[in-house]
Amino acid sequence: MKKKNKILLIGYGGTIVMVVRDNVVEPAADVGEIFDMVPRIKEYADIDLKILSNVDSTNVIPDDWTKISEYIFKHREEYDGFLVAHGTNTMSYSASAVWLALWLDFGKPIVFTGSQLPLTVWGNDGAFNLENAVKTLNQAVKEGVNECMVVFNDLILSAGRTVKISESSFRAFESPSVSHLGEIKSTWVSFNKNIFNREVRPYVKNYTPINIKFQTGIVTIDLTPGQNPFIIRSVLNNRSCRGIILKSHGAGSVPTIWDYSFIPLIEEATKGIGIPVLISTKFVWGNSYKETNDEPAIMAIKAWAIPTWDLTDVMAEVKLMWLLARWITSPEQIKKEIVKEYIGEVNEINY
Repeated sequence: MKKKNKILLIGYGGTIVMVVRDNVVEPAADVGEIFDMVPRIKEYADIDLKILSNVDSTNVIPDDWTKISEYIFKHREEYDGFLVAHGTNTMSYSASAVWLALWLDFGKPIVFTGSQLPLTVWGNDGAFNLENAVKTLNQAVKEGVNECMVVFNDLILSAGRTVKISESSFRAFESPSVSHLGEIKSTWVSFNKNIFNREVRPYVKNYTPINIKFQTGIVTIDLTPGQNPFIIRSVLNNRSCRGIILKSHGAGSVPTIWDYSFIPLIEEATKGIGIPVLISTKFVWGNSYKETNDEPAIMAIKAWAIPTWDLTDVMAEVKLMWLLARWITSPEQIKKEIVKEYIGEVNEINY
């Protein structure tokens, strides 16, 4: 009989490992309770369950990313793959952060999944997603696809490129700027290994991650017409502010005229105080370009705003927090590092 892969299922809040008892939503008591509701997954793998947190994913913070990363790394030698059951609201953040924290040399597959409905609710997507997540892990172990992935519905997405696109659809996640890492069909799992320009890293027994911590103090501002930058200026005087991200109307453009110009604010932050200001985009399929003919974007870049290229807005925030925790803090350093590829999260640019 073929030996089953050993998988650690980590419950970190979210609907998918919750059950409804007496009209109260609670986490599953043990892996046996999950097997009772999704019996087929025990045929695919030898699964252990550890509930690390019951927090709603809306309340997940960077310390939680570190907690998940450290726990997975601690048990790296014991399991063939890791499955994190997580709430959907911030799953893209956690998956992106964990993959940055553990990086490519982790050498084993990690899958994040979740659901829109609890396992005990009729018509739920949790059982389907759990089965697909375990199938994906098994195939990843077989093919040596040592990536961190988000598996939701029938899609396999690279963690660092993933965003949530719907609060209710059973196909709630996408990777807007790259092809899907794989797909799950009725009888097989298929990986697209060519979406990144890097070799598959072999398993390295002894290695230490670059950094598992994340710096808080990032302020993200969604630019809107008529917004007064002077209201935001008080943020710069707060010593806890470590970085600012402006979510642009377009490809890196910001307001530049009259009292609504953000140029003085950018210059004060970057050249005056040394706080990096990144330009992201509010559009799911958007891009904040390094090179553009758009005058408001050019003016922002000349003021030392830093374009985030094709990073998702999620990854722009997570990566900035990760870089700052590595003491990469100056606008000059951030400009180079934010567009450096670590985990396939960006098409790398060399300034």
